[in-house]
Amino acid sequence: MSSLPRVLWSGVKFLLNGHEKSFTMNRVEARDISRRRFAGAIQEAFPGHSDAEVARRAAPVLGRSERQIKNWLDCTSSPAIEDVYTVCAILGVWRTMEILTKDQTRNDILGRISQR
Repeated sequence: MSSLPRVLWSGVKFLLNGHEKSFTMNRVEARDISRRRFAGAIQEAFPGHSDAEVARRAAPVLGRSERQIKNWLDCTSSPAIEDVYTVCAILGVWRTMEILTKDQTRNDILGRISQR
């Protein structure tokens, strides 16, 4: 195995926190989890009182239709990687990591990294 796939797999295992088997055995569940977390990230990056308001705020920034944003918020479709990058850039790296790693704090993440 070359070093790049090994590094990528190491990152995936870090994010899954020891749940590698359930991830590989149930891709639908993993897809649903990632959609829910991305919906949470959009709601935090573009706060609003309703999904319609969030979609209205996010659409011009992301260059997507309000309908597409609502589909992401409803977890009925997945974003392109460019959209994930944009939302992550808006939130910042530490808040993004907290969302992706189930609300662990920056210190929790740093502690886990330093143990490796």
